Amino acid sequence: MSNSRIVLNEKDRVGDWVAQQVGRKVTWGSFYAMGVETDGDITSGLVFANFSETNASAHIAVTKANKKFSKLLDYGHFYAFELCKLRRLTGLTHEHNTRAIAVNESIGWVREGIMKQAGTDGQDVVTLVLWPENYRKGKGRRMKDHEFYATMGVSITGNTERSTQNV
Repeated sequence: MSNSRIVLNEKDRVGDWVAQQVGRKVTWGSFYAMGVETDGDITSGLVFANFSETNASAHIAVTKANKKFSKLLDYGHFYAFELCKLRRLTGLTHEHNTRAIAVNESIGWVREGIMKQAGTDGQDVVTLVLWPENYRKGKGRRMKDHEFYATMGVSITGNTERSTQNV
């Protein structure tokens, strides 16, 4: 039986894994990452980068989805929209990657536009947006600050502040 856990406090490890999975050759810059570890290996991850006051880019990689992946999506939603107070997340994927587009749409992402010839090999790139109200995985279950931080092994009191460095 495999042993899985959510990884919230190893952003560099998860960020490196996601970068490798999505073929990213440049650094993320300022970012936060969280993932799922199964039997010692990262099997899915989320990276949030390019933060503004209202938006961040989101990158999702999955090699082995399990129940923890759905929980990871809940944590990602909570982080972006509750802690960081973002209004939206932006995702990009190559137009020919129909599987990734379908998975994203099942989560609640919607197509926003096409960036012509913006891909690394000149292919078109689909711009996707996730609005907080469109998220489909954690409906009916609201996560609280203490649950998120308890998973990180941190005790928190009072208000949380938006910061990519604190989490």
